[in-house]
Amino acid sequence: MKQPNLATAAYSLLLLTLLLLSGCEQRAPPPPMPPAESIAAEPVIIPEADKLQPDHSTVVQTHPPEQNAMPTKPPDKPNTLKIPNFAQQATPDNTLALRFLATGESFYTEIALANGILSYTYFEDTTGRCAQWVKSSPCWQQSDLKTISMALTTEDLDNLYAVVKDSGILTLKRATFGDAKAGQRHYDQRLEVSIDGTSKKLVYQHFPGASKKPEAFARLETALLAYANDLPH
Repeated sequence: MKQPNLATAAYSLLLLTLLLLSGCEQRAPPPPMPPAESIAAEPVIIPEADKLQPDHSTVVQTHPPEQNAMPTKPPDKPNTLKIPNFAQQATPDNTLALRFLATGESFYTEIALANGILSYTYFEDTTGRCAQWVKSSPCWQQSDLKTISMALTTEDLDNLYAVVKDSGILTLKRATFGDAKAGQRHYDQRLEVSIDGTSKKLVYQHFPGASKKPEAFARLETALLAYANDLPH
């Protein structure tokens, strides 16, 4: 039987020992990365200018509108107040104009009807300026007055026309009523009427103890005040 070679066995044992020792050693850390400044930037490649031209295959072709296209509807005009002509509101034989005026130190009321338009001018003491007014001159000024106007309908005009005719105001013999004495303090209330070519101007002197206002005067005054109060304020 052949004996093993001692030299070979010793060499193998030494090699095994070296391998075991090398596995226990710590690996050296990887070398540090070089600074960012040392890394050369990669050049940016810009395509040639002629290659940046638009592709004609993507151009959108526009076409004029068709001849049969529906026209666009114009926007509606805002509503406006349509005031009919006087001839459309009443017949030429029923022409009517009225005016009532009453003024004082702390009040102003004027109602006028002309060409089918009713106007109401008045003073409103919104600040209480006239509450303790003792002067004989008005506490209001012309700039304090307010006026509102509106066209009356044919029905309203015919109604006022009938009131004037039925009141008998055109048959009054006098022009001034109230019977204030000379120099006596009073407030004038004026009424002017023009109908079918006939005109009448009346004055009622208002004061404590004045004679009664004519019924025709009072009836027409009440009708005008009612229409004025119905106007949109």
